[in-house]
Amino acid sequence: MVTTSSAAALLHVALQDLHAGKEAQAARLPGLAVQCRDPALRELLEAEAVRAAKQAARIRAVAANLTGPENLWMAGILDDAERDTKQTQPGRLLDIALIGAVRKAKAAEIVSSETAMALACEVDVSDLLAVATANHADEIETDRGLKSRLAVLTTRK
Repeated sequence: MVTTSSAAALLHVALQDLHAGKEAQAARLPGLAVQCRDPALRELLEAEAVRAAKQAARIRAVAANLTGPENLWMAGILDDAERDTKQTQPGRLLDIALIGAVRKAKAAEIVSSETAMALACEVDVSDLLAVATANHADEIETDRGLKSRLAVLTTRK
């Protein structure tokens, strides 16, 4: 096993992890979106899958050799969301469960992006900082949209 021994190497590992997470979302969010009964949530998840693919491409454009292991936290979150589709009554309850799962992914990505941003500042790599910062802003925007949708779905009429 290779030991990561510099900020630059750790930044590369962080980017590999973020990239793998983005690719997993791009591949798996469409399958979750079709399970949504709320049209606005379905649209949000479909748009997030497209955004994740663009974010992965954004990372690939500035970082070389991104092959690495599966992103375990993203795989676990997406596995849980898929399990929810089998164990939760379709409709409002499933939509709420899926919002929770995807917001967990967004929280992890926000923190991971912040780590990449800090490392990019430390090693003074402005193009990597710009990508991590742009992805971070996207995650916050998506999380706000999901939080708003959660409020709509859980407000009694």
